Amino acid sequence: MNEISTVCPQCQFPLEIPSDFDNVICGGCSTSYWVRRHGGALSLSEIWPDEGDPLSSSRTRAAVEQRLDELDELIEDISIEVESLKSREQSTPLQMGCAFFGLFTTIIVVCAVFMLLGKGYFGGWLFFISIAVIVLVAVTRFKRKMISPSRGKEIRNARTVLEDDLAKLESERIRVKELKTRLIAPDRDPANPY
Repeated sequence: MNEISTVCPQCQFPLEIPSDFDNVICGGCSTSYWVRRHGGALSLSEIWPDEGDPLSSSRTRAAVEQRLDELDELIEDISIEVESLKSREQSTPLQMGCAFFGLFTTIIVVCAVFMLLGKGYFGGWLFFISIAVIVLVAVTRFKRKMISPSRGKEIRNARTVLEDDLAKLESERIRVKELKTRLIAPDRDPANPY
């Protein structure tokens, strides 16, 4: 997730705007802005200009609530993706163990069948060919099911990037929740919004 760093035109509070967001609320003065992009340029335009105290505006409160909802959705989606990638990373040893167990069980069954039904073939060329075919099939299945080291690294890198994005979203959610608290706090000093 790419972020654009800028400052609020009203109070010069630093703003971090994720590239997929089309609005932002300043954590310093609570002014709501539409984010417009064209090429490499960024434009912030006030959503509800000249309404007096922006902290008392019901529209500002609604925008904060909407932003919290958006952040909650994004956090939930990314958390699900992170868990999915973690399970794919951790499933490799389990898949290998299951594959070896399947190979071992199949060899035991073939040995039992030859011992019970084909006593004359046990230890003969047909027996060894059967075992060789089972091992070859198992090896091809191992290769198909196993995650290559390069693919495992890609999964780890993708998970790391998503975890970083998740941490950024959670920190933004904390800032927006603090802003919401300041919006509804009755004993707020208008001269000092912090």
